[in-house]
Amino acid sequence: MIQETEKQQLRLEAKQIRAGASKMLGFKASEQATTHGLTLLSSFEKGAIIAGYWPIGDELDPRFLLHTLERRNFKLALPVITGKDKPLAFRLWGNGDPLEKGPFGTLQPPGDAPLVTPHVLLAPLLAFDADCYRLGWGGGFYDRTLALNTSIKAFGFAYAAQYVEHIPRSSYDWPMQGIITEAGVVLPKVQ
Repeated sequence: MIQETEKQQLRLEAKQIRAGASKMLGFKASEQATTHGLTLLSSFEKGAIIAGYWPIGDELDPRFLLHTLERRNFKLALPVITGKDKPLAFRLWGNGDPLEKGPFGTLQPPGDAPLVTPHVLLAPLLAFDADCYRLGWGGGFYDRTLALNTSIKAFGFAYAAQYVEHIPRSSYDWPMQGIITEAGVVLPKVQ
């Protein structure tokens, strides 16, 4: 219970930090993070499926990176929330394809878009630490997804200012393989 209280307090603080970073850095941070993301993700085989997310509010916007990856012959997917306490599903999506409203203010591909399992997953977050653990909103969607699909390579996509000394962890929390920021890629200090 103490751990969850710590996470809730950290979520409040992290939301303010992310909002400030978004206001100060805006689109420039997305461009810079795209450069670092392309360097990292170009090591994956062409045609690999990379799942991103449609940004909500002040999340760092991955759409420029996703569009660039699509032009470089990667396939794209977006997450679909299938229900409370369930892992995410992923549907193919490309620039210009339709989106529909999903839960929590998300936008997602329609139900007739093909379901896929991505090779790479870009995840939004509120905060991250040096071990590349991420703090999300607490729904557990990304952790359940990674627990079910351990072959997915997951990377956070965030402002460098979202770094914190330590994310409180539970047994069900999954670390990312790295965090892509406008300042560079953070790799876990413990591997």
